[in-house]
Amino acid sequence: MEAVTESQGKMKLEGLSEKIFLDRYALKDTDPDHIQEGDTVLVLTHDDPKFPKKEVGIVTKRTGSELEVELQNGETVISSAEKALRTLEKTPEEMWDRLAKTIASVETTPEKQQEWQEKFRGLLEDWKLVPGGRIAAGAGANDELTLYNCYVIPSPHDSRGGIMDTLGQMTEIMSRGGGVGINLSSLRPRRAQVKGVNGSSSGSVSWGGLFSHTTGLIEQGGSRRGKTR
Repeated sequence: MEAVTESQGKMKLEGLSEKIFLDRYALKDTDPDHIQEGDTVLVLTHDDPKFPKKEVGIVTKRTGSELEVELQNGETVISSAEKALRTLEKTPEEMWDRLAKTIASVETTPEKQQEWQEKFRGLLEDWKLVPGGRIAAGAGANDELTLYNCYVIPSPHDSRGGIMDTLGQMTEIMSRGGGVGINLSSLRPRRAQVKGVNGSSSGSVSWGGLFSHTTGLIEQGGSRRGKTR
């Protein structure tokens, strides 16, 4: 991680490190109506469905839903507010505070919560302990997000309905930030007979292509894409 220490003792990430932190792990406000002049935002500068590009910048002017954003390289871009996200956390310290408070919240008394919040916060300081990416992004952020990076789900039943059920499970997990592992050996090989429809199977490889394509459609917080193995 590229970082410098500011005079007030807070860590300041720079360059790519800052962009990754703000994009994938920092809390953000998803309501475009809340964006104001002076806010730090992640703005979409290249709206590609597969390889979108975002940059960090400061809102210098807002007119209706149109934003004027000065990027870190000094360039000014014009964007709609819908293509920008306001960052609520700007430094690792703010993320560590959130993580420590959330993890300690399971304790049954305020005294224990405070005790463990301080212990966890001390461990997180200066990257001594680095939680998994889903914990960093999801803890204290939203109850719908997963705190597990990876899941292995049962092999799909060898039927159209079974394959669609597995696809549904995979979609739900990945939409909440998790990666998915699936064993497709339960599916019959290519050209195997399919009873009841007077046809043959396209094979497990083709169905694997469906799972792979679906993975590419799901964006998991920031520019992170899902993973299927």
